[in-house]
Amino acid sequence: MRLTRAIGPALGASLVLLAAACGDDADTPDTGVDPSGESSSETPSETPDAPPVPPVDFGDEPAVKKSYERSALRATSQHLITMVPSVLPDGWTTIGGGYRPDPQWWRMEFTAPSGDVVLDQLPGTADEALAEQPDLTAVDDVDLSDWGTGAWSAWDHLGATVLAYDLKGSTVVLQGPDLETVRGLAESLLPADDAGEQEG
Repeated sequence: MRLTRAIGPALGASLVLLAAACGDDADTPDTGVDPSGESSSETPSETPDAPPVPPVDFGDEPAVKKSYERSALRATSQHLITMVPSVLPDGWTTIGGGYRPDPQWWRMEFTAPSGDVVLDQLPGTADEALAEQPDLTAVDDVDLSDWGTGAWSAWDHLGATVLAYDLKGSTVVLQGPDLETVRGLAESLLPADDAGEQEG
């Protein structure tokens, strides 16, 4: 189960960050199927010394492509407030993103100096998305009010950190090797159509 977000007329300008970071894939049809037959979630980490992070498994995730602008446009056009980073922390790399319309699921994958990080946006609430997941232990919420969101639910998952935030019919779930890394991504997130406005 993954999730996605919505679009407005200013989205072209709003996705300047996406186009700049990933290039334009407008000539490539977005079929939702990775032509290589492999998801980038199987791509080796660019940080070989980092221990692998066992992510929460929400099922058959959407194909993730390095050039993901088209997927982001689809997600926003289908009324998903698609969350993207406004700027990545130092040393981070975007692997890519992908979208599946039914059920909606927006996904982005990153590498950070400390390990791999995943953003999933799924329909429903954090409680619904994580209720059936094994090996989760609740920890203290993380307050990101200073970054415009508020309290994020937090869990430990076999030593990895999971943060989740409910957002108008969907939940954003971030996973990574430790709280500092995952919080760094959470602090940078904006809806895709606001991210372009921030770039001005």
